[in-house]
Amino acid sequence: MIDLHTLGTSSAVPTSRRSLAANLINFQGERILFDCGEGTQRQVMRLQAGMMDIEKVFITHWHADHFSGLLGLIQTLSMEGRDRPLYIYGPERTGEFTDRLLTTGYFDRSYQVVAEDLELDEVVEGDGFEIRPFRAHHGIPAYGYVFEEDDALKVSRSKMEEHGLSSGPAIGRIKLGEHVEIDGTTYGPEDLCETVRGRKIAYTGDTAAHGDTVQAAMDADVLIHEATVTHDLLAGREKRHSSAKQAAEIARKANVDLLILTHYSRRFDKDPQPLLDEAREIFPNTALAEDGKHFGIEPHRPESEQENT
Repeated sequence: MIDLHTLGTSSAVPTSRRSLAANLINFQGERILFDCGEGTQRQVMRLQAGMMDIEKVFITHWHADHFSGLLGLIQTLSMEGRDRPLYIYGPERTGEFTDRLLTTGYFDRSYQVVAEDLELDEVVEGDGFEIRPFRAHHGIPAYGYVFEEDDALKVSRSKMEEHGLSSGPAIGRIKLGEHVEIDGTTYGPEDLCETVRGRKIAYTGDTAAHGDTVQAAMDADVLIHEATVTHDLLAGREKRHSSAKQAAEIARKANVDLLILTHYSRRFDKDPQPLLDEAREIFPNTALAEDGKHFGIEPHRPESEQENT
């Protein structure tokens, strides 16, 4: 399972209920942080979500509500004795702004911070996944990000049943690409395995509704989309933010499985239900992000098994 934690859900300023923008993915033990607003490290500590295991931080844009927790996180990791690099990625000037943070105040660091300005066509490779930026529309240089798991060769249980086979070490060897003889018959990956599409998560950061998001999020398991206000309150924000209605329209066009709304205006701090209601009129499988909420994304199964369910 991929564990997704929505750590901070408020826009512009924190509230007594909500921290600023941050989302954490735990993929096979590696923690990847998307934005790091004020309150992020406290939320990670509260959830015991593995702060020391954060390897990469992706900043969508350099407005303070999306990076204001970064300096504190960097200092805390050093005080806890981190000794391996922390990688920070973002749009243009990410290296510059990170350098400024690292020279703010007096503190020693026990590890290296590596910051990189990403180009739109760049891919950050990980162990079993890749992360790609896409253009967000927010009036300043801004990205959204797509996390995509590598495709995998998986044994199909339905194909095993067709051949009268049961699980065992021989099946594991076939999954690794070998041809194995079982009860006088030789089986290979072509007989029992299927290539299974990796899971996909898209996160917009702050953005006006745009076709770039539809293209980036196409067929994603999860789209985390900002929904600052309901559509009737969008006036004056159209070039920088999205309504819940617009987020739902994008989710529908992109054919995603689940839409998660986040980045709520203070007027929805106590009750974001109107945002959810508006989105569900267009895209029923919509959920509200809450600070500290967990979403589990199950592995995909071979197509032959999905057809049989």
